[in-house]
Amino acid sequence: MAPRPWRIVGVSIIARNVIAESFASLRGRRMQAMLSSFGIATGIAAVVLLVSIVSGMHHFMLEQIGSIGGNTIQVSPSSQRSTRDPRGFPVTLRTDDLAAVMESNGDYYDLGMAENSGYGVVRTPKRSSQNASLRGITGDGFALMKLTFDRGRPFLDSEYAVGARVAVLGADVAQDLFASDPPIGETIVIGEWPFQVVGVLAWVGDPVTGATTQSDRSIYTPFKACAAAFRGNEYATALRLRLRSGDVEKAAIIATKAVLDPRRKQRGETSGEYSVISSIERMGELNMVLTTIKLVVGLVGGIGLFVGAVGVANVLFVSVRERRAEIGTRRAVGATKGAIFAGFLIEALVMTLSGGFVGILIAWVLTKVAILIPVIPAGARPIISLTTAATAIGLLTLVGLVAGVWPARRAAAVFPAEALRAD
Repeated sequence: MAPRPWRIVGVSIIARNVIAESFASLRGRRMQAMLSSFGIATGIAAVVLLVSIVSGMHHFMLEQIGSIGGNTIQVSPSSQRSTRDPRGFPVTLRTDDLAAVMESNGDYYDLGMAENSGYGVVRTPKRSSQNASLRGITGDGFALMKLTFDRGRPFLDSEYAVGARVAVLGADVAQDLFASDPPIGETIVIGEWPFQVVGVLAWVGDPVTGATTQSDRSIYTPFKACAAAFRGNEYATALRLRLRSGDVEKAAIIATKAVLDPRRKQRGETSGEYSVISSIERMGELNMVLTTIKLVVGLVGGIGLFVGAVGVANVLFVSVRERRAEIGTRRAVGATKGAIFAGFLIEALVMTLSGGFVGILIAWVLTKVAILIPVIPAGARPIISLTTAATAIGLLTLVGLVAGVWPARRAAAVFPAEALRAD
């Protein structure tokens, strides 16, 4: 049976009166209500701001890992000698190991590179730098590391083959060595060896804040050129292999070890092992750590919300005690327990939600202020997501209900005769 129109009108009038009385009560105790809402505001601002900071860090770290290849496997020789054969030859990696892995495991990998490293003061006729990292790479290195060029060109196949002394500069190195001068075609001296600059990479980090990455601070040369000038051998410090799909990660690691272990034993390299690290696994571990930090931050911030909820409940308990005569009078003239209960619950929700919205606004303003702080990288700036805001609002509603239920029940339980007699 459909509800009769007069009943709908009656319920709407009662609801409007309950809401009006709740707001009138809050206006009569505006100082207590404002202080309680302030406690809620500080608590929720702390929670939202801390979670947004961790979210910004999370986003920045994932971007940095992804910028160097988010689905790669890195193989490197262990620096520690094996206890089983400490006098044996240590394990090494070579470019033909890379070729063997790619040939045997083409179903798992689409790109692979070997790299080595060197060091030395980098000089030009006008400037010098000691902060640059020299990295020798093989043919697919730039594509695998997802590095793009701002000026110039990558190395030619012939330059890789003969180990030509040519160099590609990271964006930060190019700025240090040449400032506004054009670097393409110029000669730099690394240690005692001259290299001709043929390219400059685009920024990977943030040049405005100075948040540079290893790629920005590196000088790249052909693998053989770095080996001849700085190492005296053609051993690789690491192999990097890009997976065709993240689903084959574990099988690819097993297959890679199955290719490399027999080769190093054939060379008599019996001391040490290969370290095989997956960037996918690293990203999973990073996600787990940062998610745990978010939860801990939320729990710590929840303590502040609990304190705010206690303040709201205290204000309502005082209100119930001070308004016993008023509650008794309302009950005597026909107000139901449900109406009394709803009125106090509305007061609790108004205090918590108003304070919460102010707290979220404060957190949002602080995240915008963070944009103006130059030391914070652009990718690591705090992020308030819709999920965070929605969770905060839901938590505020829960806090308001928890803080208001007990005082509201106590108010609804007041007997009219006792309240009037006591007054």
